[in-house]
Amino acid sequence: MVTKRHFGTTKNGEDVCAYTIENDRGISVTVLDYGATLQSVVLPHKGGWVDILLGYDTIEEYEQNDGYVGASIGRFAGRIPDSVLRIWNDAFPVTANEGKNQLHGGLVGFDKRVWSAAVGDDSVTFSLVSPDGEEGFPGACRCFAIYTVSDDALSIEYAGASDRVTAWNPTNHAYWNLNGHDAGDTREHRLEIPADRFVPVGPDAIPTGGEADVTGTRFDFRTVREIGETYDNSFVLSGGTVRLFGSIGIGMEIRTDCKAVQFYNAKYLSERPGKDGAVYRPYGAVCLETEGRQALKNAPIAEENVLTPDRVLSERTTRYQFLYEEN
Repeated sequence: MVTKRHFGTTKNGEDVCAYTIENDRGISVTVLDYGATLQSVVLPHKGGWVDILLGYDTIEEYEQNDGYVGASIGRFAGRIPDSVLRIWNDAFPVTANEGKNQLHGGLVGFDKRVWSAAVGDDSVTFSLVSPDGEEGFPGACRCFAIYTVSDDALSIEYAGASDRVTAWNPTNHAYWNLNGHDAGDTREHRLEIPADRFVPVGPDAIPTGGEADVTGTRFDFRTVREIGETYDNSFVLSGGTVRLFGSIGIGMEIRTDCKAVQFYNAKYLSERPGKDGAVYRPYGAVCLETEGRQALKNAPIAEENVLTPDRVLSERTTRYQFLYEEN
């Protein structure tokens, strides 16, 4: 079942609505048409409920959202070094919004657009058109973000079609805390990432070269272990399932057809008010952004991130399966 309510009005006078998808398993997921944003994920837990997703109560807070909390990211997730998009033998200057680099689609990315919405029985489909030249990206691109709740799982599917060769690397920037969105530090969460290789980065978060072997490093999450330290790196998936576990009996398995996952444990999440009177602080969440491989300096983007007119629709799907102790 999907219910719709008015959420607020943007500073530009656009109405924003919230859509809540509920099922008979007790899962309730709320998404906004502003930024095709995941606003809450409420699960049954030991006779009550727990919201495991960081978010905000007002549209004003989402418009000031410097951490992309819950938002859909596009056209290109992650950083484009020197704000030069390289597709095959062509180079396109794109908008810089993090020093000399572009981050998460530029100044006005997908996260700052109000999308159109269509409601299904257990899903909401958001759509928008990103015009040719928006934030420097070539081609007019039709974009879709589809949220579906079934059994004990949430699926997010992104799809796109373009009239020119362009970049296509969307993701969702959910901030997860499996102990509850207001529960604080997540460095004791346990994580498993089936990845043999990761991308080392410098102080500016730009890759210092190519991929590196995780063996013998702190980036080896091939068996489940406590997070502990600070991370903001892309991991190249080698198959299998990403797993995350909190300490109150809730876990999550992530299955995706994406080539990589950006693991960020919210070191730079400044102290701020959140939903329901919560206060969010650094390390208060885990981000596992399923996406294509990261853009490297002076190199063409990975082939899976290239969208061409002859591909009628390019799709990427991620399924979040929630695990519970007995209630």
